[in-house]
Amino acid sequence: MYSLALFVITIYCLIEDELYPDYCQEHGTPRQAGFAPTLSDSECLTLEIVGHFLGYTTQKQLFEQMGERFGYWFPGLRDRTAFPRQSANLWQVKTWMQQQVVHRLGGHQAPLQVIDTMPLPICKLARRFQRRIFRTESVLDGPRPTKGYCAAKKEDYFGFKGGLRITEYGLIVHAPLRQAYGHDSTCRDALLTGVEADIQVVGDSAFLDLERQQELKEVYQIHLLTPIKSNMQPTPVRQSFTLPGWTRPIRRLIETVYAQRVERFHVQALKVRDAWHLNNLWVTKILAHSICVWLNLRAHRNPLDFDGLVVFEKN
Repeated sequence: MYSLALFVITIYCLIEDELYPDYCQEHGTPRQAGFAPTLSDSECLTLEIVGHFLGYTTQKQLFEQMGERFGYWFPGLRDRTAFPRQSANLWQVKTWMQQQVVHRLGGHQAPLQVIDTMPLPICKLARRFQRRIFRTESVLDGPRPTKGYCAAKKEDYFGFKGGLRITEYGLIVHAPLRQAYGHDSTCRDALLTGVEADIQVVGDSAFLDLERQQELKEVYQIHLLTPIKSNMQPTPVRQSFTLPGWTRPIRRLIETVYAQRVERFHVQALKVRDAWHLNNLWVTKILAHSICVWLNLRAHRNPLDFDGLVVFEKN
């Protein structure tokens, strides 16, 4: 669909001409004092989104690889220490942009949405007491790292838990960061934040709570559907909140988004030292994913076909 060069140009034009001016018009410029960086905010955001799409796992690798490939397009990309600092300072801009993409695609009004969680380790469990990262109090109002359990790998880890709520075609609508400790059901209300009335939300058996599901339906008109457990007898009330057969392929869609987040965007290999940079990278990768879905929809392609979005030239 796009060559790599055209992909970079498209992302830059999308940010420079549409998203960034709208943010500045609504909130003002993100930088109110100090010297302006040599790299413009639109250029910084473009480099980050493209770099994360290409799978660069660290800010150092992103700076070096993008500078080598496109340094002649971005002559302001000179200082390796200033680049991640500028990037982290733009996390609120990225959050707004991602929600703007969701708004333009009508993500909040999608009649069917899917929820799930994923582990976000920051270090091995055995090293949690000797760690040098995440030792200071966070300036952000967010969770602290805790012990958690990864069901896929069947092992404990130390870090956070990332929530995902997606539409029936794979657009990430909401993605809160939560503490790793506790059952997935403790993330239910955070994942349902902002869900509008008469929306059907599909979750796995971890979100099964008949009393809460009835309350959501009666008070908020939110229909949370989950499978019943194998040891449960089907009753009329339980069946009213049980996944119908036609939703099961949609439920599996979140596994595709999960795999993209892990394999392409490497969200489980975030090398960060504090909550500020963790939040920045998490939001950046969500924004990159959302923009790729947007570009695929614009081209009338499969929204989650990221492999075919950019055609790389053979050497």
